[in-house]
Amino acid sequence: MSYLANLKKYLKEQVVIIRVTKKELKDYQKSHSGCDNSFFSKLYKLSQNYRHHHIAYSMLRGKSYETIERPKKSNMPNIPLIQEIRDAHTEKNVCISAS
Repeated sequence: MSYLANLKKYLKEQVVIIRVTKKELKDYQKSHSGCDNSFFSKLYKLSQNYRHHHIAYSMLRGKSYETIERPKKSNMPNIPLIQEIRDAHTEKNVCISAS
């Protein structure tokens, strides 16, 4: 399985986890009058993790960052983390000049 296929599979798994967490949060809110911050915290972390992996995946497929998203200045992504994800899912033994 290629590096991109592994990353795509990981993203699909994360989507399922996010959906389950959202459902758990809604069920909790229906059965309790208050809110549980642990659900919100978990959901925020999962969403941010997914966001950065999605940006890295899209960039590895050749899209520029500007076409992927246009965030506000207060919601900029962690560029070093995106680069780290890209490096982890890039083949290391590719010769660029071999065309």
